[in-house]
Amino acid sequence: MRISILIALAAAALPSVATAQGTTSRESVRCSLNDGPERTCVFADQALPSGGHRMTFTGTGIRVTFIGRANSGWWSGQINGKAAMGYERNRGNVVFSTNDLGTRFAWWYPKSAHGSY
Repeated sequence: MRISILIALAAAALPSVATAQGTTSRESVRCSLNDGPERTCVFADQALPSGGHRMTFTGTGIRVTFIGRANSGWWSGQINGKAAMGYERNRGNVVFSTNDLGTRFAWWYPKSAHGSY
């Protein structure tokens, strides 16, 4: 009985530990770098303790990291260390650009391509 109570208490504590350290999810998405062709990318999203995100996209010829946060469909932060902004075309379809417009990056879930909801 005591052991089952300890196990239950330990299990209840795990989600808060994972949240404090940041959780990471990985998914397959579509992406485009600098208005180039659409490709398959692996999207890793790490929730940060500050409430922001560290999103990494990797694919053939692509490695983009966005660190920042969202507010009402707009994103602010950095792409590969350069100041950047982004907006959500629709849920699951986001377009980013560095402030100097030197890097443009878009990602979307296959079912959330622009114009599809």
